[in-house]
Amino acid sequence: MVKIKLNSEVMRYITLLETLTGATIKDCLIEDNKLIFVVNEGEAGIAIGKDGKNVRKVSEITGKEVEVMEFSPDPKIFVRNIFKPLKVGNVQLHEQGGKKIMRIETVKNHPLTGSKLRRAKLMLQKYFEIDDVLIS
Repeated sequence: MVKIKLNSEVMRYITLLETLTGATIKDCLIEDNKLIFVVNEGEAGIAIGKDGKNVRKVSEITGKEVEVMEFSPDPKIFVRNIFKPLKVGNVQLHEQGGKKIMRIETVKNHPLTGSKLRRAKLMLQKYFEIDDVLIS
């Protein structure tokens, strides 16, 4: 597993959500006006709160949209968590030319493009050293 470095802004956001919820936050990505929290496996419900109460509170405090996703030590499960609520088809991980490549099949009416695809590529590289993500 790759060692993750967090800056002071990210640490402030992580501390805020952990203090409000008691959930263990692994990481926080900042995308424009959005905070994406990565929580330990099984803790998404705690972080989100009943009826999204905790997410709304953090959003009010920070003035940013908030999203929560669960980490998994299995990259095939983690990539499904990244794309939720979109459905993901078959996921394959293989090496090609010394590089780790993940191939993801799309499911009809669930295109895997845009910001979630960029986020998947970034997070899979960050946590699992996966060099590329291909959509088929």
